Amino acid sequence: MTDVEEELPPGPPPLMELARQLVTERTRPRQRLPKGYQKAEIPRDICSPKTLGRLESGRYRGINLGTVLKLLRFYQTPYEQADHIARLAEASKAHDWCSHYASVLEDRNWFYQQCEDSASYMMFHSYSVLPSLIQGRAYYRMLRDTTTIAMEGEFDWEEGLEFRMDRRERWIESERAIQALIGEVALTIDLGPRKDAILADLREIAALPFADVRVIPFSAGRYELQSWTLNLLEYDDGEETVINVESPRGSGFVPVDSARGKFFSGAAKLASGKSIALEDFLQ
Repeated sequence: MTDVEEELPPGPPPLMELARQLVTERTRPRQRLPKGYQKAEIPRDICSPKTLGRLESGRYRGINLGTVLKLLRFYQTPYEQADHIARLAEASKAHDWCSHYASVLEDRNWFYQQCEDSASYMMFHSYSVLPSLIQGRAYYRMLRDTTTIAMEGEFDWEEGLEFRMDRRERWIESERAIQALIGEVALTIDLGPRKDAILADLREIAALPFADVRVIPFSAGRYELQSWTLNLLEYDDGEETVINVESPRGSGFVPVDSARGKFFSGAAKLASGKSIALEDFLQ
């Protein structure tokens, strides 16, 4: 990759997601290949290591759909996942990528889950609800019982519960470090008849040696991250940090080295500095 290409600004969201997913597929553990493929192991008749580096950079706009499909066949990517990645490739090349990307947005959680499952360290911030990864059954059922208007039509709460519990169990079994920052309001609102069970479960999570659960008290005052839900995912082997944010003003993935990415990284550190340990708050 030339110096000029290395200095290119991050591409639009579908291009960034495409790059991340291609890296995830290449490095996915396989039989006799626990770390997946190295770039140099990709057949030259598909693409060179230099071209692959461009595709995985999230900055290269000369995407060739045929090359992407050949890579996915070599990686033996499941059909539905390959179709999704192909749509990302098409959206990244479209003149009006926003309209093309809309067809992929409904699968945003699918892509995010891929990122989360391969992260080595995770940081979450949520002001008014518990971060979803650490929610237990009692808290989830409290959300179900207090939800009267559904945003997405019919929703299978029981199926959602099992998915969330499976996701949490995968994290616990992996013993990957997390820090979860919670606004005081999430714990002081009326949690209903399941309050004791909710707090007991939260204490169990906080007691895990790899879980740092913290509360930002009202006394900390306003802070920059307050109106944003933040998921920050870090990786081993020098892979680029993933930042995913949500707020009434917008949501999506943010390039870590962009001005917005630097804002969220800095704001997360400041929020952490204003927090106290969960057990200290509950005393």
